[in-house]
Amino acid sequence: MSDLVTPARGSRNAGAGGVEAIYAEVRRLAGVDVVEEAPVVTEVGPGIAAVAVRTPTLPPAAHTACYLVGTGELIAIDPGSPYPDQHDGLTAAIAARGRLVAVVLTHHHGDHAGGAAALADALGAPIWAHAETAAALPGLPVARHLEDDEVLAVGGRTVHVLHTPGHAVGHLCFRDQESAAVIAGDMVAGLGTILIDPSGGHMATYLASLERLLAARTGALLPAHGPVIEDGPAKLREYLAHRRMREARVLGALDAAPRGAAELCALAYADTPAFLWPLAERSLLAHLVKLVEDGAAVTDGSEWRRARA
Repeated sequence: MSDLVTPARGSRNAGAGGVEAIYAEVRRLAGVDVVEEAPVVTEVGPGIAAVAVRTPTLPPAAHTACYLVGTGELIAIDPGSPYPDQHDGLTAAIAARGRLVAVVLTHHHGDHAGGAAALADALGAPIWAHAETAAALPGLPVARHLEDDEVLAVGGRTVHVLHTPGHAVGHLCFRDQESAAVIAGDMVAGLGTILIDPSGGHMATYLASLERLLAARTGALLPAHGPVIEDGPAKLREYLAHRRMREARVLGALDAAPRGAAELCALAYADTPAFLWPLAERSLLAHLVKLVEDGAAVTDGSEWRRARA
């Protein structure tokens, strides 16, 4: 499993373009071709459809699933595309199913919120999101702040709001109470995995959110990127095991003598292609923050070493 598919925004040395600039560079190095195609609609459960819209996300993903929940009346979760041709296809898919009650966001990252304003304007719907997401998008008119444990009833579906921070402070998941399917945002991915960036994410909190989804009796996971994950609990356990494995490798790379992030990255991510190490370093830093918090490592802010027993 790679650590390098859907990173949180922010990069220590990303420059003015932020992590979006690194995304663009990785797409260039990976030779990603932009394919002009209409959004694809897939029925993923009773009263739930996924509309795959093209977004400037990180390879191998090229789309973000916008989930339409409800029949007759519905909510649209994560209309992430900034591209006008994708907006047209998405609004047509919504019109075929009924009236849009609200545009809902799992979190603030551009490949999730990039088309929210356009969709809200086109269909006259309000935008709902967590307060932290609204704060991260000051130019977006968020009409309602969703809170943990809220219940949304729309179009014959009942959806439980779960605050699952870690990838982003305001990250939300949405559990369909009848089917137990969870619209998971960037908690997991059906294509690749999720990178936690310490500028906007927190590894220990992310792990706790994975555990919470397990405890919530999750059924299928409906991720933002890639296909439906039918065995949600198995995927959550896989993610937890993978993070523990990577943390062990980071801890193993630490020595009594201080080491910088680049040296540690080469050791702990030796299984990752070198051109992805700028992204891997962001994940490394998130693990190092956790190890320092756990008392297993110490740092002077630029180098790290194993804590003395």
